[in-house]
Amino acid sequence: MFKGFRCPYGQGDISFAGCLEHSRSDPPECGFVYPILAGIVNNLRGEMEEITATQLLNCLRKVVLERRHDVHIEPQQLYYSFRGQMFHQIASGVDLKECVVEQRFKREVAGISLSGQPDLIVPHLGKLYDFKTTRRIPKEGQLYAQHGLQVNIYRWLALPHHAVDHLEVVYMDMSEVRRAAVEVMNTRKLMGWLVPRVKTLKAALEGGRLPARVGSDGLWQCRGYCSFTERCWPKGAPTPAELKRKEEAARDAVLRAVKRKRSAEAAAVA
Repeated sequence: MFKGFRCPYGQGDISFAGCLEHSRSDPPECGFVYPILAGIVNNLRGEMEEITATQLLNCLRKVVLERRHDVHIEPQQLYYSFRGQMFHQIASGVDLKECVVEQRFKREVAGISLSGQPDLIVPHLGKLYDFKTTRRIPKEGQLYAQHGLQVNIYRWLALPHHAVDHLEVVYMDMSEVRRAAVEVMNTRKLMGWLVPRVKTLKAALEGGRLPARVGSDGLWQCRGYCSFTERCWPKGAPTPAELKRKEEAARDAVLRAVKRKRSAEAAAVA
């Protein structure tokens, strides 16, 4: 649970209230100013009782560790979500009658409650949009990691209430906006990803085994987005390429072992 900031400007671990009080005096060594720090703190959401789509798309190990331990987090780690929320606040001032804006939906997966909050649904068009602020917009027709999966989870959560058959991620950076259409996943494929992940996270949150570290595709989270990187990678996090080579080697070893076992079984039968 987040208890405060880990100040990179000399204050050490400090409560949110203590940080805000200190920043009121506008200390020159601080890289942030009071209004931004206050906005970051106000943007923090309380813990949900149920598992959320955002948690599933995150590093499960990080989600569990943040729940098990009191955490002081660097302001920069929370700035990214705050930046995105600024765009949402601008959009919230627009008249969006007949639209569903930031409504939370809930369904059960394998008997476990799951919720998610899409940015915008336009029911009469059957469209669901999710807005993403980013440093650089991806190339035309491309999506950043798991954004397509995220909107498909939102669609599934909203389906009992809204017939959605078109999905879009709307990317925004400091220079432009780009819309990216997302292919709708069939339910079987989506459940194949959701069910084991929901079960793993639920068991760990209830005191079970800590989930595995992220793989090469999620290693970016270990670089400035997590307070537990040194715990998970005491010798330093590998590069994605290094970790991918290890994953491929481990997979090849398993395949060779399976092949040897089948060959031995065939020989025994013969």
